[in-house]
Amino acid sequence: MSKSAADVNAGRFNAKALYAALDAQRVARGMSWSEVAREVGVSAATMTRTRLGGRMEADGRLAMVRWLDRTVESFTWGATGRE
Repeated sequence: MSKSAADVNAGRFNAKALYAALDAQRVARGMSWSEVAREVGVSAATMTRTRLGGRMEADGRLAMVRWLDRTVESFTWGATGRE
């Protein structure tokens, strides 16, 4: 019995959804990516890794989620509607 992509990804962190939320907030606040990185407390390289869907340090991920005033769970596959 094979699993669907949604089954495989269920509960996994969706970095691309995080990036989309960061970008929406950045635009709404009229900020540059450098300003967002500084305010969040992460490096520009961490923001780039987020955009590319790459691995992130837990501290950086949590700082971004906090900046958005969201929960980590809201960025898991299945919660984001991006299965």
